[in-house]
Amino acid sequence: MNNIPTRNLLLVLAALSLCCLIENAESANILALLPSSSPSHVIFEISVARQMAMRHHNVTIISVLPLKEDWLHPSMKHIKLDKGLLDMTMAVNSTQYSGLARVKSFMEMYKTMIVGQGDILDDPKMKELIYNTGNNFDLILWGYFAGDYFFGLAEHFDCPVALLWPNIPIIAISNLMGNPLEMSYTVTTMMNMAADTTGFGFRLKNVLANAVESVLTRLRDKWSKPIYEKYFPSDKYVSYEKAKERVSLVLFSHHFSEKPVRPLVPGMIEIGGIHLDEETKPLPKDIEEFVSAAEHGVIFFSLGTNVKAKHLQPQTLEKVFNVLSKLPQRVLWKCDDESNVPGNSTNILYRKWLPQADILGHPKTVLFFCHGGKGGITEAKFYGVPMVGLPIFGDQPMNMEEVVMKGYGLSIEHDESLSEEVIRKTVKEVLENTSYRNNVRQFSNLYRDRPLKIKDNAVYWLEYVIRYKGAPHMQSPLKTMSFVEANNLDAYACILLVFYIIALLVKLILKLIINLVCRKCMGKSKRD
Repeated sequence: MNNIPTRNLLLVLAALSLCCLIENAESANILALLPSSSPSHVIFEISVARQMAMRHHNVTIISVLPLKEDWLHPSMKHIKLDKGLLDMTMAVNSTQYSGLARVKSFMEMYKTMIVGQGDILDDPKMKELIYNTGNNFDLILWGYFAGDYFFGLAEHFDCPVALLWPNIPIIAISNLMGNPLEMSYTVTTMMNMAADTTGFGFRLKNVLANAVESVLTRLRDKWSKPIYEKYFPSDKYVSYEKAKERVSLVLFSHHFSEKPVRPLVPGMIEIGGIHLDEETKPLPKDIEEFVSAAEHGVIFFSLGTNVKAKHLQPQTLEKVFNVLSKLPQRVLWKCDDESNVPGNSTNILYRKWLPQADILGHPKTVLFFCHGGKGGITEAKFYGVPMVGLPIFGDQPMNMEEVVMKGYGLSIEHDESLSEEVIRKTVKEVLENTSYRNNVRQFSNLYRDRPLKIKDNAVYWLEYVIRYKGAPHMQSPLKTMSFVEANNLDAYACILLVFYIIALLVKLILKLIINLVCRKCMGKSKRD
């Protein structure tokens, strides 16, 4: 009888061991390649990778940026590369020009981003990862950025690729997945998504914008292909074009409630808001005390991570300070340097780092004063906070234009004419007119209402692709079709040729009939 408890204990241990074996058997080896030099991109991407680690998959992260400990799961392996980090101020500097000079500056920046990150494949840590024969991966989770030469890694490890993208899909991604563009109503990233997409003027601009983006996509291939062939030579690997077919899935930060809706093939999955939680974390003690004491609410001021004070017009921050310091609300201000601030006021708390999502999700937050970055706007919309934007470069002006058109806030133009009065009127309008808060809260309800939790949806599809070895059965045939085939140009040409031949035959027959009739008439007249 004394052996029964021991036997039961052994059975329990055996069952636990079996569960561990099963879990390990189902665990996949995932390489998360995050080459972006933009923290806002990486925050979105790391959120997906962390979810896979939480499901007991073995995740190895490669990044050019240092990653904060709280971004990572304890089981993750992180490799910080020494090469590939780009100076993101290039994007800001390109906006200082106008006309052809601005185009030239942008093209130089674009080429530098694509060609420059080829250095990643030369990094000793990357070489160790590639050429260590003990490394094998079931999936590459790639934060899509810069050149397409990284598809060579999928060929090397013989595994599928899942792309992560922090916006609506660009043409390059749609082409990789064989997703239809439908230019008559599907908006390119260069256009304002809030505009009337059915009007002739907008459709014309959209077609032209698609043409420009298509040229940029071709340039991406032109600059990426030589780098691919350098590190993945043709005697060992498939062609650059063939390697690009390795992509099986795209997870992108968007939701159809943001409009306009777009056709998506099965491998294009919307996961907008994955880096956010329904329930926010408690704020640090000193910040919580500052916020809790705000009788009239809190304004959160942040220009993101890429925009620095040196990129702004002179006295811009001083003008903003002069306005915010006179308001009854308290202000949490994210700054570059706490020892070099535009001024001091009892209602303003400066910090070099602030937990943005947790602040926006706090019930005391009444306004987000931002630069119009996609990530920050997504967070504000998720938590239902109205915005005042000061867009600086890139897609920020267009993002804020959408915010204004949908009634979620107002935008201030950043130029020499910017005055305190303009800032004051704009801030007071958004604070005092409840329509902005009502509109963004209504959107927040739509955005959050989903059949599955965002994180669970992302994990399901990633595991699906792993289970079915790239899931070739859900891939669009457009992936491998040429431009002529994809647009039925050969079919239309064939139909036109048939009609042309028929027209020629009809013409010939009519000519023969007319000639025959004429001969008969002439013969009859001669007999008469």
